[in-house]
Amino acid sequence: MKQSYVWLLALLSILTLAATSTLAIAEEDSAHLSGKVEIGVTSVDTKDDPARVNEYSKYRRHDGTNFAPSLDLEYRSPKGFEVSVESVTRGPRDQHHALELDAYRIFRLDMDYQVFEHWKDHDNLESQGATFTGDTYGDQPRVTTDLTAGQIPANPGVNGLEVLEAAQVNYYQELDNNYVVERREFESEADLTIPAFPNVTFHVGYRLEERDGYEQAITSSKCSQCHVQANSKEIDESTEDITLGATGKFGMLTVEYEYLSRDFDADGDNASYNYLKAGKKRAGVYDYDQLLYWGMEEYKDTPDSEKQSHVVKARLDLPKNTTISANYVNSDIESDKDGEEGTYSLNKGTLSSDLESLFFKGVTRFGALRLSIRGGTYDLDGPDYYAYFPDRDDNTSDPMQDFDNPQHYESAESREVTEFGIDAVYRLARATTLRLGYDYEDVDRDVGEFGDTETNTYKIAVQSRLNKQFSGRISYEYQDIDDPFHGEEMTGIAQGIGDTDEMYPGMEWLYTDDFRRTDGNPPSGAVYYWNSAYPSRTLDTSTDPDEVQEVKSSVTWAPTSTMALTASGRYRYEEYDDVDYKQRTYSPGLSFYYAPTGNLSLTMAYTYNKQKTENQMCVGWYHG
Repeated sequence: MKQSYVWLLALLSILTLAATSTLAIAEEDSAHLSGKVEIGVTSVDTKDDPARVNEYSKYRRHDGTNFAPSLDLEYRSPKGFEVSVESVTRGPRDQHHALELDAYRIFRLDMDYQVFEHWKDHDNLESQGATFTGDTYGDQPRVTTDLTAGQIPANPGVNGLEVLEAAQVNYYQELDNNYVVERREFESEADLTIPAFPNVTFHVGYRLEERDGYEQAITSSKCSQCHVQANSKEIDESTEDITLGATGKFGMLTVEYEYLSRDFDADGDNASYNYLKAGKKRAGVYDYDQLLYWGMEEYKDTPDSEKQSHVVKARLDLPKNTTISANYVNSDIESDKDGEEGTYSLNKGTLSSDLESLFFKGVTRFGALRLSIRGGTYDLDGPDYYAYFPDRDDNTSDPMQDFDNPQHYESAESREVTEFGIDAVYRLARATTLRLGYDYEDVDRDVGEFGDTETNTYKIAVQSRLNKQFSGRISYEYQDIDDPFHGEEMTGIAQGIGDTDEMYPGMEWLYTDDFRRTDGNPPSGAVYYWNSAYPSRTLDTSTDPDEVQEVKSSVTWAPTSTMALTASGRYRYEEYDDVDYKQRTYSPGLSFYYAPTGNLSLTMAYTYNKQKTENQMCVGWYHG
């Protein structure tokens, strides 16, 4: 994958409007208007997948050339009235425009508008095809927008499938889709300082963000995750923010307050899929009798929401370079979600999440030692609700498992977190400093199955300037994590409890007959994944480590004030022995800076990243 940019910007750079409104009779008493116009073109040439090399699209979506002008104007009056305008256009979907106004330091206004495109990922789902036989059309798992290409011509009318010519079109259309979301944002902030109250400044802000386009939506399309389906999801979202606040300075004390009101609306159509009505019969019972729903269903619904927050900040500036600051946040989010008609309903009209946090920080200096201490806590209370599925009461067929109805759900985000940290910087010599640090974090999750996590982090770093040309820095960090977030008995079917597989040493398996008519299985003797394979998982899994070590270093050679060469390196090692997880990261880099004149600078950089991860996992080979 490769992308080339040809920048011809600044083909024409014209200094304009450098005149005064009074012909500069007295320069110090004259208004000053100056600016510059740049005219150029941009050219884009993309190889292979643009979503990989052009995720945030610059200049233009497709290959070609754009007219790319820019404008920069500035007006200043001798009495303190200033206006500046900046405008850059590199294409129809790559623009940035800004306005700044300062009226005698009484009223300030900042306005900003930008638009760009975001290429979303498109997964062809080929990596999901873990089956016993080669399904050339991706039948296991299914990777289509409707029925699979393999099923339609080969099995018309079989197992409840209908011959749908449109499904063939949808199949190849989804694989050929480009998922792109256009983002537009307008932001404005205004400050007002009344001369009668010069120590208080009032703030008001407004922000509008809009996202339009399409992204890929993935879900299961049958009885379990061995049938995976991808569809196009329309994105039509808007986020509107209004902020009000004030900043007051009272001697050594500075206090700031801000109120935020946010409305989020999602008007795009939901993705839909054909939930297959499986036609197989096991132990005298059709598979579809276990399903609550089948046919066309919607999914990936993003509800509207509202957010309100209050933020209070305070800073106390004391003598001898000592500062104490505090930050309090109270936030509430309500999601407009009360169920899906004909599918389920909630016992609440809205789902809400509350956040309350309080943090402190103190900084002081004792001679050559600079000390910083911080700490605080936050409490996140996620939604807690009951969902009622009417069809659960109506479905009494064997071997339907007994489910709670209504079903209780508690947010996995609910938790109490306590943090503490201390940093010390000591000057060992005139150009050499030693930095020591310690961080502590305790995460107490409300859902007991997720456990509580305690993290201790130790840091040390040395920075020195050896002479006028050479300087360097090296740091080391060690993390000890107690009970990281992980899943217990989430993988490893039959491992440690089954019979050894002679063909695959180290693997074990169970006999299907061992699960017939056992506790928790249906009287008919049917054996399903949910009553055999899933309860037989024995191994824990996680992508989070319980021990981390990281080393960073950099050396800079600066023979002159206008040139510098920096070599850097980073090595990170993570492990979690209980789940056989290991990850190594190597990242060396080189950068070069050169400024031949005051108006021209050149920067070049190269970074190499290599990461190797080892983790245990179990991929089920399903074919049913």
